[in-house]
Amino acid sequence: MTTTKYLSALPVIALALATMTGPVHAQGVAVGLDQPSPRDARRLESAIDDLNLSDDQKAQLRSLRENHQQATEGLRAQVRSAQQTLANTPRTDPNYESITAQARQDLNSARSQLRVQQQAFQNSARGLLTADQLNTLETQRADRRQRMMERREGRMEQGGNREQRQRRLDRRPRG
Repeated sequence: MTTTKYLSALPVIALALATMTGPVHAQGVAVGLDQPSPRDARRLESAIDDLNLSDDQKAQLRSLRENHQQATEGLRAQVRSAQQTLANTPRTDPNYESITAQARQDLNSARSQLRVQQQAFQNSARGLLTADQLNTLETQRADRRQRMMERREGRMEQGGNREQRQRRLDRRPRG
């Protein structure tokens, strides 16, 4: 008897969830991009294995990574906060434009600082490598970019990206 009462509320709950997530996608806010992805961790571990690092190099690299994560923790929190502000500010708020403009500015600032920190981490990590290891790393990067370009060209030949973009634009609410 109680399940039917809750079942009748499902469409209302679904509508509420859809309206809450709609503005996030419409604004182009990507949630979760402030944290390293599991793919990044796998890529780093794979690079460690492929580069034949010494135990000392591995320890130094892991220490660098931990320091980098601690150093960027505050910036990642700022990104999350700005993303939440963008996602949760209702368009009906009289200060919507100024609130979201400030949140976008905060988001862009934190992201640019994260990029600087990432570049510093990469430079420090490269400083640990020998010339042969650097050459191997560059070869791996070039191979990865080549494979990515080939996949991208294959999709473009099939017209998938263009068609998918057009479908998204057609579904986007106007107004």
